[in-house]
Amino acid sequence: MSPNNHNPKIIITTLPLREIPSHFPPMGALTVITSLKQAGFTDTHFYNVDLFRPPFGKTISDDQVINYLTKEQPDILGISAVVSTGYAAAKKLSIAVKKFLPNTTILLGGNLGASAEVILHKTGVDYICTGEGEKTVVDFVKCWLAAKTKSAFADVEGLAFLDEKGDLINTAYPEPIAAEDAYEIDWSILEELGEMSYYVKNYESERIEIYYGHDPRRMEPHRKGKTFAHLSGSKGCVARCTFCHRWDKGIRYIPVPIVMKRLDYLIKKHNVGFVSFGDENFGTDKRWLGSFIDEISKRDLIWSVSGMRVNCIDEEWIVKMKAAGCSSIVYGMESGSQKMLDIMEKKTTTQQNRDALKWTVKHKIDTVVQLVIGMPGETPETIKESADFCSYFIEQNSEIDPNNLSINFAQALPGTPLYEVARSKGLIESSMEDEEKYLLQISNRDARDGKTFMNMTDFPQLVVENWYFAICSQARMTYIKKWGIDSYWKIILRSNRFQSLNESQRITDNLDTGYFASPAREKKIAAGVATSTLSKAISDNKKSLTENEKLNIPNIFSLLKQSSLSSTSSFYPRFFWHIRCFSIVFTFLNCVRKYGVSFAIKMLGEYFQWQCSRPFSFLKNKEPIEYISLRKLFSKKFFRNIPTDSPAMDTLRKGR
Repeated sequence: MSPNNHNPKIIITTLPLREIPSHFPPMGALTVITSLKQAGFTDTHFYNVDLFRPPFGKTISDDQVINYLTKEQPDILGISAVVSTGYAAAKKLSIAVKKFLPNTTILLGGNLGASAEVILHKTGVDYICTGEGEKTVVDFVKCWLAAKTKSAFADVEGLAFLDEKGDLINTAYPEPIAAEDAYEIDWSILEELGEMSYYVKNYESERIEIYYGHDPRRMEPHRKGKTFAHLSGSKGCVARCTFCHRWDKGIRYIPVPIVMKRLDYLIKKHNVGFVSFGDENFGTDKRWLGSFIDEISKRDLIWSVSGMRVNCIDEEWIVKMKAAGCSSIVYGMESGSQKMLDIMEKKTTTQQNRDALKWTVKHKIDTVVQLVIGMPGETPETIKESADFCSYFIEQNSEIDPNNLSINFAQALPGTPLYEVARSKGLIESSMEDEEKYLLQISNRDARDGKTFMNMTDFPQLVVENWYFAICSQARMTYIKKWGIDSYWKIILRSNRFQSLNESQRITDNLDTGYFASPAREKKIAAGVATSTLSKAISDNKKSLTENEKLNIPNIFSLLKQSSLSSTSSFYPRFFWHIRCFSIVFTFLNCVRKYGVSFAIKMLGEYFQWQCSRPFSFLKNKEPIEYISLRKLFSKKFFRNIPTDSPAMDTLRKGR
């Protein structure tokens, strides 16, 4: 704390959360920096660790991050930790900073802050921003300038810290920022650092192929040379899904004139012609959506939406969005089972899911089915309902890739009811050491990683893994039965092309040498790329497989050796469908490849134990789960009592 320094040096940094840097701009960090500068704290800078992945060294001389920070000597270091998978990175960085820069105050922001007690005791972090950072961080710096004791920070809303006695203090959540201020970003921050080209991709970029490769409008002559960028039209969410954690309360739609002003800047300065809106709930406000459509229609853009609710859309709006340039919409549908939708507290119906898919596909807007499997109450019956839902989707159009399903395991994140279920079941013990062990376990991992999956179903994990295979297998056979094997091979060819483009980028970008680079992962091989037919098609992104061309299918054994079960089964869908009664065997072998022998053997042992106990299951007399929201199940005492927390942690456990 430095009362005499009225313009402290502040550095805001990002953390690597996945294998490769995120293509979505670090909007949270950039918004906070803009807010600080507007408040007069002009000596505020951005250091993009996520993008650069500078090498980590054992000493100050060969550690680029610490070397940079020691040269800059920041008074305050802000760490943006968007999700809980960044815990290991936050711990490593904060401890290193405290070692070499003991007088630097470390403030952490983002959803990782839901684990405030663990972070403040186990890392070098001094303070945690427990809500939207734009106002809290400004108030924090003002307090930092004058405060002589930690207790003074109790007046800053949206803050968690340990007082002089070591007790956790959690101040009240701040009021949400105004819609006009949401995602107010000074893009010159990235422009002056020379980083804008990573987030605003050129016309030849594989990102445009991935997002808009299905849309023939992208090939129109006047779009040649246009770039691709991300933007947001709103902040927050109207829902409270029981597996999702967020700080925002409610949703705010940024006034359309402000959205268009920000968009026009990107168009003029960076020649943007393709835009992805990264909203959680795009277009819930129909007055806003109508105004947005009117304005964006004037700009002749091709755009996509990454988050929309099925109960907030109808065919009329789909038609209007298509006419305005919308190319793809992603819905958060999560399940084809009404029982599981109720457990998740989606407040949607399976019929609404089906209608949204039907209308979207009918009007040639690209979409994909996103599923979350493995929630409490999941059964083979609910999985079958989700598989049938995927089949319904695939039957809508022959251009739908049956291999392009987004299926993730339910991941227990702190600050969610799902996390509390894991605690109540004893899967995460109550001590800080046990909680930290779990946070380290999920660090640098995604929701499709079985090692991070906290199984809260009544079935062994090997069975849950096999559910993934069952859904995918049914989807492929549905396509073949409906559209024929020739159409299927055309789809395979096309998907392999995009997979290969993406894979080449992943291998180049991820050498596992970054400061917090994730553990070395097996580089997936795009099955069949080495064959002459596929190689020829991959080299020409405009060429499709003709009716007379035949694929030289890779040998099934070589595929099983090189690739995953999913990749192999995509090339031999009918074979795997006919032997699906043995799918548990292939799932086990795939788990050996993915997770290692010891972990897979453990899963197999759990499976055999479950099989042996099934004839005696009636003796357990277990109360069947009621298919209502997890929050309501807690209120009805369905789950056992959770170990008590300090009152300061109770608010964070519940989330918003």
